[in-house]
Amino acid sequence: MAKEPAELKASLQGIVGFGVTPFHEDFCINFEALRENAAHLVEHCEVIVALGNNGEIFSLSPDEQKQVARAVVEEARGRKPVLVGVGFSLPVSRELAQAAEACGAEGILILPPHHTNAGDDGLFEYYRGVAEATRLGVVLFQTPALNFSPALLRRLAEVPNIVGLKDEHGDMKQFVRQWHAAGDRLKLMCGVGEILAPSYFALGVEVFTSGIVNFMPATSRKILRLLRARQFEAAARVVEEETLAIFDLRGKRPGYVTVVIKEAMNLCGMNAGPSRPPLAPLAEADRAELQCILSRLGLLKGL
Repeated sequence: MAKEPAELKASLQGIVGFGVTPFHEDFCINFEALRENAAHLVEHCEVIVALGNNGEIFSLSPDEQKQVARAVVEEARGRKPVLVGVGFSLPVSRELAQAAEACGAEGILILPPHHTNAGDDGLFEYYRGVAEATRLGVVLFQTPALNFSPALLRRLAEVPNIVGLKDEHGDMKQFVRQWHAAGDRLKLMCGVGEILAPSYFALGVEVFTSGIVNFMPATSRKILRLLRARQFEAAARVVEEETLAIFDLRGKRPGYVTVVIKEAMNLCGMNAGPSRPPLAPLAEADRAELQCILSRLGLLKGL
């Protein structure tokens, strides 16, 4: 039975792992690998996400998105909550939200609409319209391209099943204002991964999202343990020593946020396969750099 929105809100703790969508070389979905990777995230995360940007939602048809969501939910088997990403137009988002509920997901993550240059009134109707299509708990997704004004966030917090916000923007001045606007009603999440988690946790946040947990879960868990113990300086040292090079490489070229995760998984002996166009493979020099980073961390397969 799906969680009530309040239950989902309470479960947004620790690490929210954003899974990938593995492909075969012909770009068909590799469902066996998808299930294996979902099982890995169930073991190492408090919550898992299917169909975020790491899951290449933008390159999948609506039917494929439904198939991926169902496979991940079936693999999780209720052991950990599953959030399913939905987007990007209102009709399609509503349809996918209903499909996520039907397949047994615990909640949905609403990605920004295609047209992000909209005013607060239009954005409010978009997000409310998606939320009203399902009984599931809803998490908002804030990106550098789409930010929620404090006033809009306060309005959205009144929608009964909207329970959280993933902040991928990383502007701490803005986040503090949003925290004061809706932090008592929404679970606000560090959505930029381990790199800024110490700063968010120092403000009172209790959860961070992660892509690197797909291939280096021990580091993510170590950082979480230190943050929960409020050892922020020690956590920041682990971030610097073990994750910073990966984050820098992910920011090197467009699309590398996802492609670096998938190639690291492949190099670590997991099966993520290639990325679909419009994403392109890593340049050879960057792949060699990634190998060196993983080798230094002792993560390469067989080493």
